[in-house]
Amino acid sequence: MMRHVFNRRRLRVASFLLMVFVLSGCTDQAATAPLQSSTRSAVPADSTIAPTSTPVTAAVDLAEPSSWIIDFTSVGPLAIGADLDATKLTMTAFASGTGFDSCPSHSILSFDKTGYPSVFITEKNKGDGLIEQIVLEGTGDSSGYIATSPRTTSGIGIGATLDQLKSAYPAITYQDDHYTPHYALPDGHGNWINFDVLEGLVKHIVVRPTPVIARELCG
Repeated sequence: MMRHVFNRRRLRVASFLLMVFVLSGCTDQAATAPLQSSTRSAVPADSTIAPTSTPVTAAVDLAEPSSWIIDFTSVGPLAIGADLDATKLTMTAFASGTGFDSCPSHSILSFDKTGYPSVFITEKNKGDGLIEQIVLEGTGDSSGYIATSPRTTSGIGIGATLDQLKSAYPAITYQDDHYTPHYALPDGHGNWINFDVLEGLVKHIVVRPTPVIARELCG
């Protein structure tokens, strides 16, 4: 009799514990369900995360001036303040010349390639060996260099029209020089890009630390 009563008590305790376990599990699932639902709704099932992109800068092609950018201190691989002779060694795709005896106070190098604007670099004082100005020149009809000329970031190169120049740079200033009237664009740090316009087309572009296009290269 005692054993029968004891067995019934054990059965009741086991049933009670089973109910507690089941209720506890249901309570935990109910508590975590809203969190799981919220997490899923924050990121749609079909969404993807775009990879971070890194801007790619096109390399300068030393043999292709149309890939060069005209800046306030450089034109492609040519830079104000760089060594004149060292720069010459990099310009192997061009015919170079130094025959400027009319300018005894400066060293001047020219670089020519058929179908492209002529390029000149000069030093400020003969003997210092550092580039003081970079000159692009379109001989003959400047419109023939539109496709081959180096250009500014706004697309202005040899052969651009005056309207295009003014549209690209509304604040550009006109320099009413006696011999070489031209347009000059400053960067606010003492550097300039100068544009000589002849018959409505840009014929010369000069990068130097002054708003001047000299009458001669040695000026």
